[in-house]
Amino acid sequence: LMMSLWDALRMNMMISYQELVRTFLSDAERQVLKTRAQVSPVSRVVIEDFSLDSCFAWLLYNALTLSETAEFPEGLEKWVSYIDQWEQGNYLDGDDFSRSAACLHTVFAHSQLNEASNELHQYDALRLQSGFTRCIQLLSDLINQTDAPLDGIQPIASAEYQAAAAALAYEHQLYQLAIPRAATCQLLVTQSDSQRKVLIDALFLNEQHASGLFKIFARNDRTRSWSKNGFTLLGIYRPQEQGTGNDVVISVDPKSGVSLQNIWQALEQEENVRWNGQRPCDKPRLLRSYSNESGPLSGSPNQPWWDDAGNYTLLGAPKRLESGELGSKLDWWQDILPLIWQQGFIDNLTPRLEQVNSTPTLNEGQKRVCAWRWSQPDSRIQQSDTSSYLVDTPSFQAWLAGTSQTTPPVTPYALPQADRFEAWWQSDVLVVGHQQGVGLFSRSADNPALDGLLAVAQRIATLSDDYAAFLTQIREIFKKWPKQIKQHASAIEDKQWEEEIFALRVNALNVLNSSETLFSSADENRLSEMLQRQWGLHDRRGTLFAQLDRLDQLMQDAISRQNSRRHRIYGSLFSALGMGIAASHVWEPVRDILTTNEYEWQLMLFKEPDVSAQHLADIAGQSAHFELITLMVFVAFALLGFVLFWFFDIRSHED
Repeated sequence: LMMSLWDALRMNMMISYQELVRTFLSDAERQVLKTRAQVSPVSRVVIEDFSLDSCFAWLLYNALTLSETAEFPEGLEKWVSYIDQWEQGNYLDGDDFSRSAACLHTVFAHSQLNEASNELHQYDALRLQSGFTRCIQLLSDLINQTDAPLDGIQPIASAEYQAAAAALAYEHQLYQLAIPRAATCQLLVTQSDSQRKVLIDALFLNEQHASGLFKIFARNDRTRSWSKNGFTLLGIYRPQEQGTGNDVVISVDPKSGVSLQNIWQALEQEENVRWNGQRPCDKPRLLRSYSNESGPLSGSPNQPWWDDAGNYTLLGAPKRLESGELGSKLDWWQDILPLIWQQGFIDNLTPRLEQVNSTPTLNEGQKRVCAWRWSQPDSRIQQSDTSSYLVDTPSFQAWLAGTSQTTPPVTPYALPQADRFEAWWQSDVLVVGHQQGVGLFSRSADNPALDGLLAVAQRIATLSDDYAAFLTQIREIFKKWPKQIKQHASAIEDKQWEEEIFALRVNALNVLNSSETLFSSADENRLSEMLQRQWGLHDRRGTLFAQLDRLDQLMQDAISRQNSRRHRIYGSLFSALGMGIAASHVWEPVRDILTTNEYEWQLMLFKEPDVSAQHLADIAGQSAHFELITLMVFVAFALLGFVLFWFFDIRSHED
């Protein structure tokens, strides 16, 4: 493998061993190297990865061991410095990533490693060899093109360069897709060389797919960062790598001069609290923060948070202990994120804030009003107090919006999104309104405008709650009345319903009249209009009367249906009675013709005194039979009248 790689390399650049030694090694170092090579020659080279420094070291190693007599390219020391800065986390190439040799080589190396692995993360040896060879080829092409990598790389007509450019586009696409899932905020962090604090942009992400250039893209993102300087602090959480030390990584751009020492100390302190005196310390990991000139300090933990060799620019989670237990008791969501937010935002801000009003316990849906003022002199005058810088950031606006919600934010992820609230300044008072309430903040402690705006906000909040309560009452009536109509259709109290509607209209007018009052200043009226618009009070006025009209119509329909039902019932009964009586009157003469009536029977007794008793009994039986027929006629026609009126009553159908 060594010879085949070197043969491919020789086709592109010939390196003079003597020139290389004179450039990078002193006489003493050359002698030591020569002695070691004679006593213990290198028999095996282990390549851990395809990174830029590994590939460049491989080239230098081959130059030192297998070079032929030829001139060494001028300016290779710039490549050494460039790669050294890259490994220290310093990106110096600018915003055009396509011209960065480090970015191109890094993404190409990641793509080659991915190509050599399968779904089970097992690597194929031949593909690894081919991938490493191609990485060496790409690096040699880049070195041959320029001896000053910071000047940028021009496009190269090679398969490796084209593949690297495609891999770079893929990585940048991953970054663009990941950003919407990330949480961003502004924090105050201590500088490494002083106690001064600097305002930076921070980004936190739950990373599901590893990206080789995520840090570079984020730290140079001039578009999405509020400061337009990129995201200086990055917090990456990789749950799939739990226990490796890479599951939680918190880092800052080394160029920023920012130190994470305070956060590191807070993390270690919280770990000690969680372990409750049981933190393993029998085999302490050597760490700059837990050691002095004589060695590790007493009580040093076996697996502390990584401190970046005392530089505090990169913090890593504790690794898994030898026993298999996790080295950290802290959870990313419940502990680490709240701790960073507390250290970088809350602790810098809240000691200088004073809450003006107390927020009572409210029912769900009621508007919350919170007012704060800066307890120190005017923050714009205190240039030495960098804590005041936070009040001009989007994070402060989001935090102020969160304080007037049910649960105040305790992590960057809990901050309301910018499209969920509106923020504007009035009379040097910051107003942040949203659907759940409004937050007010005054830069100065003696701003009289704050009290007036607070009174307006509280009044509009009360008005909004009254509207909501009134509409809730109407909704309850809408639920109650149809049920009453269905279950007790005959027991509806018309008077009671009319009185309820009248009371509702009176309450509605009272609510509306309370919103028409003008306030004493233009700023107060502006705040009133803004809050009424944002909370939809203007729309609710029309909705309120529309609901009342619907309720009134419901009542009228119910009463009308009830009256119609009564009319049908009583009408059907009277129709049945009338039809029965009419049929009886019509049947009377017919019965008289068919039977002997009582008058004829009496005359028969006078005319024919000798009529037999049997004949008289027959006449009486016939009369009784026709009486039964008369009753049947009455019942039949009464039933007919009832049915005809019930189903064919024209007035009922019209109603």
